[in-house]
Amino acid sequence: MKLKIFIILNILSIHGLIQGQNNLQLNLEQCIEIAIKNNYSHKQAILLKEKAYELVDEAYGSALYPKIDGTIQYTRALELPVVVIENFGSIRMGSENTMNLSIRAEQPIFTGAMFLAIRVAETYAEMSDKAANFSEAKLISNVKTAYYSYLFAKDLVELSEMQLNRAEENRRNAKSMYDAGLASEYDYIRADVQYQNFLPALTESKNTLKLAKNNLTILLGYDLRIEIEISDSLTYKEIPLPDFETGLTEVMGKNTLLKQMELDVKLKDLAASYEYTKHFPELVAFANWQTQSTENDPRDFFDWRYNTSSSIGLTLRVPIFKGFTINSKVEQAEIDLKRSEANFNQTKLEMQNNYESIVLQIQKIEEQISAFIAAMEQTQKGYNIASKRFVTGLGTQLEVTTALLEYSSARINYLKAVLDYHTYHAQLQFLLDNRSY
Repeated sequence: MKLKIFIILNILSIHGLIQGQNNLQLNLEQCIEIAIKNNYSHKQAILLKEKAYELVDEAYGSALYPKIDGTIQYTRALELPVVVIENFGSIRMGSENTMNLSIRAEQPIFTGAMFLAIRVAETYAEMSDKAANFSEAKLISNVKTAYYSYLFAKDLVELSEMQLNRAEENRRNAKSMYDAGLASEYDYIRADVQYQNFLPALTESKNTLKLAKNNLTILLGYDLRIEIEISDSLTYKEIPLPDFETGLTEVMGKNTLLKQMELDVKLKDLAASYEYTKHFPELVAFANWQTQSTENDPRDFFDWRYNTSSSIGLTLRVPIFKGFTINSKVEQAEIDLKRSEANFNQTKLEMQNNYESIVLQIQKIEEQISAFIAAMEQTQKGYNIASKRFVTGLGTQLEVTTALLEYSSARINYLKAVLDYHTYHAQLQFLLDNRSY
């Protein structure tokens, strides 16, 4: 009996744990932290960064460190070769077993690209580091946008449900008044049509919420079956803007995309220098060690006799003519450098324009929000007045329908403006490379 109770309690606890894992209560800060840890695209950027630093080690190994190769070769003669000697007949030559062991070491003394290869790899690693920072900043901006889009969709569902309830109440009032002879059939029909129109609007808003939830879940790196619950609501809270010139200077000096492109210009310059160094000779020191044994089967393996030789020397490789390929590659590298510089300068101009555009949009939305808040208050009063007038027989159903639609429009305008406000601020923080949240 006790065993059964123990098993049941364990099953219930495991079920509760699973339920807890599948229903997450999150806020914005938690969403960002989870996304940075789990997002698959960001993980790829981190892995590329790690790979880039491994390339630095590879460059050091190729350019500075010696290369040592060892070779062991064993040959077993299945049948010894026959040598025919005139007047003496034929005899078999060679040994049944042959063993060769050799070691060769090479150490670069001078190459034109000896240290350039390392600088290229280090610059590429630095670019990858900036790319990882860019990925994180972009991910934070995307999570903020998805988070506020989710709140927007959730508020739309709440607004649709409230408006549907109001339309249903209005339809009941119209029906009662129509049955009592205090309202026309036309008034009742208008109230019923308005109620029917709000039904698909509620379904559409729920679908929008589902898609917004899926988008946020994907950014978090979670399975779509996990339920995310966010108790936050989409409200306006003023976020201070930086001084325009100060903010622009910060964008030009800190933006990770510009940092990447600046490093790309440096990388292309190094690549052009690297190609040019192929005109220069290369000097390599080498050392060889070799031992060889040829024995027949009667002698034990460990008793084989080895003959050893060794040598050291220098190899000088001088490029004389390679069909103008070196000059062509240098020209190509210099063209790539010019293209990178042009792209960098173009992006700086676009970044400046983007910053100014976002600041102007935020300032415009701040003015709109104040107007939309006033409009919501007025349309709410208008709806209350129209409803009372209709119930008392002083107004028409058209007034109620119009007031209900006007409030919906004002509320949606307000929510859309607040969503845009937070979205543009997320874009601004992305430009500033402000990864705080």
